[in-house]
This record gives sequence, structure tokens and C-alpha cells, in this order.
Amino acid sequence: METKRKKYDLTFKLTVVKFAEQNSGEAAARHFSVDPKRAKRVRKNKAELQRLSEEDDKRARLARLGRKKASEELEVSVCEWIHSMRAKHLRVSRKMIRAKAKEVYATVSDGRDEESFTASAGWLDKFLRRNDFSVRRRTTVAQKDAKHFTEKLVNFVTYTTRIIKAKKIQPKNIIAMDETAVWFDMVGSTTVDARGARSVPLKTTGHEKSHLTVVLAAKADGTKLKPYIVFKGGIKEVKLMQNISGVVVATSKNGWMNEELTADWLQRVVGKLNFAPRLLAWDSYRCHISAATKAELKRGYNITTAVIPGGCTKYIQAPDVVWNQPFKASLHESYDNWMAGDVDKEYTAGGNMRAPARRLLVSWVLQAWEKLDTERLKNSFKVCLRARARVCVCEGERGDNIFH
Repeated sequence: METKRKKYDLTFKLTVVKFAEQNSGEAAARHFSVDPKRAKRVRKNKAELQRLSEEDDKRARLARLGRKKASEELEVSVCEWIHSMRAKHLRVSRKMIRAKAKEVYATVSDGRDEESFTASAGWLDKFLRRNDFSVRRRTTVAQKDAKHFTEKLVNFVTYTTRIIKAKKIQPKNIIAMDETAVWFDMVGSTTVDARGARSVPLKTTGHEKSHLTVVLAAKADGTKLKPYIVFKGGIKEVKLMQNISGVVVATSKNGWMNEELTADWLQRVVGKLNFAPRLLAWDSYRCHISAATKAELKRGYNITTAVIPGGCTKYIQAPDVVWNQPFKASLHESYDNWMAGDVDKEYTAGGNMRAPARRLLVSWVLQAWEKLDTERLKNSFKVCLRARARVCVCEGERGDNIFH
């Protein structure tokens, strides 16, 4: 078993130095049972030890000492890259720094074995501290506690459990669906920047308010349905994207879902070719509960809907609770890489960068949805089930495993 390295305070180290000066370094090492190399290093730093001892004699280390940096060239290059990115008001994430560090390390002349440097999370933490960087984050607005919605949650749990058992609905026929807004400028909430900076701007293309809607749906057995993307206007361009496989692209006047598009989603994504009973869980968005949508659902889908009450989606809606965060994170990564690079960019006559092309956004959505693990999707239904079960237990009900 490897012995744990001992830590010595400055008083002890200065005692070792004094003994070594009166005798020898080897004698000091033997007398105090320390490694000769360590005794030599302590003696070499005598002046700094004395200065620090006056400030804090219990301190164990000299400032900036410790494990040697992986590469001085790497430190300088990555720092310069971060400063250049921030000078352009571009976002810098921890993941981007680690990727850049591995890229740079392969080119430095003072590095050790390339395979030994992994740009680990620990290396990144030390790098940020050494170079006075920190991660800046926006604050979020507090939301109501779950106890305010207990009655609504219990009613929803009771209803869905009864429907699934009564109709013997299998996991492969239980569908969760949600719309989520995706912005053309996906500016992240954090960036690495100089510590203490008063202003933390982030460069955009000026389209922060331009959005598209992405409809994600999956089954309780982990099966993914095609993403359904809604752009604002651009009818001709949207028509040209109908040949993209694995996705349905549509358009509306405002870029949001409506009754007509909800019917289109049911027809083109969910489909009617299913004789077994199905359950569709979605929120109380107006086009989900409208008379037109209810009429469409009666046209051969064999679907019973379960409408999640307002304010409850963050507790029991699978997309809200589990899917959206990794999906949006993947989109942000694609956007950050696009902003930091020079590929697939277009500029106005005045030299201003245009927003990402719609076809490019579609490819990002497909990539993000593809990356989402099917086991994660399957487990998301169980996660929400456990939340439902906790509510039932609180109310004296049973929380049975309806997803097997």
C-alpha cells in the first residue's frame, strides 16, 4: 500500500534548514527522517520560507509551488486563446478549454508524453486558479415549491395509472411529448473570463429574439420519434428541406406550434398505423387541449391523452425533467463551436455575421437528438414515475410501477 506523503508547516521546514546549514543536507534528512531531495529543495527556498513564515507559520506550501505545469507553452497559448475569445465577446466553456488544451498540447515543444496529458477536470480547475480565471453564471428565478401543486399531481397520477391499467397499455405505446424553444443565438449562461471583471459581454449575431420550435417525443421503451421543427416564415426554404431524413420541418407565422401543426405532427410523426391502445402525455399548451386537436385525435389514432396540469411539468414531465437539459447542452456546444470557428458562416454586405442558416440548425437538432441515449429516455419515464409515486405515498395512495 502506498504511504501517504507527510505535510510539514513552515516552522518545521525552517528548523530543517537551520540544522542543514550547521551540519549538512544529508544529516538533516537523516535527523528529521525526510527525503534528501525534499530537504535540499527546502534549503534552496530559505528566503521565501522566512518571508512566508512571518505571515503564517502554519502554512505548508510556498505559493505557486507544487506539481510542475504540463507545459509553459500550453499555459501561455490557452490563456491567449481565452483572452482572444473573450475580446470578441465569444463564450468560453470549461469543455471548450479542455478540448483546446489537448489540441495545443500536441504542438508544444516542452511537453512530456502526449498521451499522458488528458486535460482532466482537475487540471482545468488548477489552470483556472493559476491564471486568475473564473466561471461567471447568471442567476435564476425561484419557482414555487411542489407542495403548491400536490392536489393536481395526485389527480394526474391517479388518472394515468387507471388508464394504463384499464387499457393494458404497454411501454412501447406510452408517448411523452414536449415543445421547446431554440434560439438562433444560443448564448450560454456562463463563460470563463478574468476574475473580477465588471463586464462579461458575449458576442452574438444579433438574433437573440429569433427562435424556432422543436417538438421532441419518445416512448417509454426508449424509442425516439422524429423531431418536428417549426420555423417562423421561410415557406420556400422550408419546402426545400422536406427531403432531409429523420426530421419533419414545418413553418408558421410566429414560429410556434398551433392547432394545424399539432394535427400535422400527429399525422406525420405519431401516425395512425397502431391497433393497440396508446397514451400520449403532454402539457396543457392551448393547441393540445383545443376542440380541433380533440377532433383530430378521434380520427383513428387510438390514443388517450393525459394532460399534465399547469405548473407541474418540471416535476413529472419526462422531457422537462430529463431530456431538455442534455439536448440543449448539445445544441449550445454546436453553436459555441460554430461561433468560435470560420465554417458555415455568412456575412452581410456591411460585414456583420448572419444568424446560423436554418438547414444548419436542423442538422444541430438532429445531431443533439441522436446523441441523447435511449436508455436515458427510457429511464426518464421511471424517474417521473418515482416522482409520481412519492406524491401518491404522501397522499396515502399506492405508487405502482406502471412502466414495468
